[in-house]
Amino acid sequence: MFKHCYKLKGKRLIRVLLILGIFSINIGAHAQSLTLEQCIDTALLYNRNILLAQHDVNISTEKNKEIKGNLLPKLNGIADYRYYTDLPYQLMPAAAFGGPEGTYKEVQFGVPQSMNANLQLVAPLFNSSALSAIKSTRIAIELSEIQKSKTDEDIVLEVSNAYYNAQIILTQIAFLDSNIINTNKLVKTTTLLFQQEIAKGTDVDRLKLQVEQIGIQKSTVISQYYQVLNVLKFLMGKPISDSIEVLPTENLPEKENFQAQITTDILLIDKKIEFSNSELAGLRNLRLPSLNAYGVYGTTGFGTTGSNSFINFYPIGYVGAQLSVPIFNGKVIQHKIANKKIEIEKSSIQKEVVIEKSKLDLKNAEMQYKLAKRNISMLSTQIILAKKIYDNTILQNQQGLANITDLLLSDNALRETQQNYLLALINLRKAELEYKRVTGNLITNKN
Repeated sequence: MFKHCYKLKGKRLIRVLLILGIFSINIGAHAQSLTLEQCIDTALLYNRNILLAQHDVNISTEKNKEIKGNLLPKLNGIADYRYYTDLPYQLMPAAAFGGPEGTYKEVQFGVPQSMNANLQLVAPLFNSSALSAIKSTRIAIELSEIQKSKTDEDIVLEVSNAYYNAQIILTQIAFLDSNIINTNKLVKTTTLLFQQEIAKGTDVDRLKLQVEQIGIQKSTVISQYYQVLNVLKFLMGKPISDSIEVLPTENLPEKENFQAQITTDILLIDKKIEFSNSELAGLRNLRLPSLNAYGVYGTTGFGTTGSNSFINFYPIGYVGAQLSVPIFNGKVIQHKIANKKIEIEKSSIQKEVVIEKSKLDLKNAEMQYKLAKRNISMLSTQIILAKKIYDNTILQNQQGLANITDLLLSDNALRETQQNYLLALINLRKAELEYKRVTGNLITNKN
């Protein structure tokens, strides 16, 4: 019954009040009116935190390409020039020159100048560490993409909160405009009664004071409205100088159940565990040997200076293979492996906490959402009832059956009901967003 009454009367009343409020305060006369979906789409494109998250994805992608490059052949050009001020010595057996056996004679070999110009090609044949690093960086890309999705959800949540706050403030302004109109009518009526000596002068003053108080409250609320719009523009990545306006419609949610999906929190910790396992495999592969093939081709020049100066070049080329086998490194790798295992165990426990917390949040969010929808329906009916009591009290006052105190009491009751409605509307919006968050529907169901 409450829900039916709200759809037929309450929602129509709120929309009328909103229209009256907007025409009264002339908000957004030259501003661009944006829907929530437009604000979200703009924020997903231009919000700076999202742009930073996308850069993290790009960095991870380039890192993966960098690691893959380690498995490609490398070609280096090497040039070397040497001028010996003292030629190196070698010891030769003295017997080779006719001397006694078992003795040696120092001999200088070579020429003062030498020059090398070579091309060196190195091709990795087997490198388990590089293969593991490629897998880890691939997982890192997926991890950064999930982190970006998490950032997207956070921005959607913040934009939705700001947008809903602006809508709620518009509703509050509409209520205040309606109260000003009603109180001004009472001032005129009471003034006529005072002139006829039926009402007191203090009654007129009390009503005038109330009008001023509502006007001050309205000015404060309008300032809050523009502050919220500035926050919304910041989240959207728009200049603060731009003029925007939210649509003054309720758009209360009709769907009470969202299809539960895997949340980004769970996806994130799963990917972190996968990344840690990949790093663990990479640490274990550090114990394996690596094999590289290489080849050198170039020329070597020898020469001397002085009156008989010359330099002659001779070709050089060779190929080979290099096997590197780790034997002992002070148990550094062993301790790194043990540390990574502890880290994985810790992440597994964190995953259990996240899963249980998600179940708890889902249960509470569902209950809170249903309660908030029920409360908003009840309070929309109470606003209609309070307005009816207020109108009847005015008629009774005109007929002399109610005094100014009765009028003020009914007016206060109406405003209190309006305030309760606003609080319920805030709770409903918060509950709706929380329900979407815990079911993983912040982005997929934003439309």
